[in-house]
Amino acid sequence: MSWERKISKRFYTFSGKQNWYSGLLSMLGMSVGCFAMVISLSVMNGFEKLVHFKLKGFNGDIRIYGDKIDERKIRNIEGVNQIIPFMERKGVVETNDYQKVVSFKAIDEKLFDEFYNFKIRGSNLNIGKIIIGQDLAYRLGKDVGDNLVLSSPLDQSFGFGIPFKKKFKISGIFMTKVLDYDDSFVFLSLDDGEKIFRRKKNIDGYDIRLKKGFKLEEVKNNLSKISNENSQVLSWEDLNKSLVSAMRIERIGTICILCLIFLVSTFNLASSLTLMSYEKIKEIGILRSMGAPIKSIIKIIIQCGFEKAGKGALTGLGFGMLIVFIQNKFSLIKIPSDIYFIQSLPMIISFLDLLLIITLSFCFILLSSYLTGEKISKTEIIKALK
Repeated sequence: MSWERKISKRFYTFSGKQNWYSGLLSMLGMSVGCFAMVISLSVMNGFEKLVHFKLKGFNGDIRIYGDKIDERKIRNIEGVNQIIPFMERKGVVETNDYQKVVSFKAIDEKLFDEFYNFKIRGSNLNIGKIIIGQDLAYRLGKDVGDNLVLSSPLDQSFGFGIPFKKKFKISGIFMTKVLDYDDSFVFLSLDDGEKIFRRKKNIDGYDIRLKKGFKLEEVKNNLSKISNENSQVLSWEDLNKSLVSAMRIERIGTICILCLIFLVSTFNLASSLTLMSYEKIKEIGILRSMGAPIKSIIKIIIQCGFEKAGKGALTGLGFGMLIVFIQNKFSLIKIPSDIYFIQSLPMIISFLDLLLIITLSFCFILLSSYLTGEKISKTEIIKALK
């Protein structure tokens, strides 16, 4: 143990009662700040993972737009697990006197159940049947087994004024509870899509699901190499860029706001260290007269700062991690399952988040301690001894 460390421990141990209370407040401030940041980031991570899971469950991991791509080449790309071709078009659903513009997505009905990952009430997709979203079903007043009329005005023949219409039976109702998917999508088979989309000659593209353990960007780049100039390769993040960007901005904003707790606790720490330094100003003057350099005095004050607030930061960090562990183990905090489709509050904390919290808290402690130490170290030796 260095002599600066010994001096800092004696300064911390034998400080006055008033200074002890001030140090306790700075310790509690850092503890609350770390605890709040751990809980907030873990909850955000949990809901982000839930949203990402729902988005990938609906769109797949990667989408390729383009019809002149050999499907065998796609399957040969390492990391590709499932492929489903699709045709997509804006169309109209009709019931009685009500009409609504939605997105028709025609897919291979045999692959629907194994590719898509969201809840469905009813039976699977089949020829002559459709699957619609829950919000759209509520809006139209329809349920499983009812009929809907679908038409595609974009595929209307120029010689006739009325577009081709076809009646379908609702075989299932899906629920994603993300964005407006439940109100704006209708799934139908490829055979039915070819009948309604009369001007489409080929498929529009492929939705691709990856195997676990493969990096999204690497597979995306490999798919781009086998695609032609008219094709476009997009990840699920590219398809939902605005939502992903909004969540990232929200994350940054949350971190900045919670850093204000650290800022307030650093003010308490600075006042505590200043009070302690003036109580020990004579001892500091003696150290300076004995040849102790200014750097050593600053180092002593910094070590006292970490002794006061560092313990609080680690305590808050540990307590926050304990809450996350208990919630994941016993699911004590419940949330409405009809809104989120999960029973309890999701909480996930990563190593990078913990590293960020520790770095931020220790940077605030270091800055406060350094500024206080630098100010005290500039006191003249004669004034300090007097």
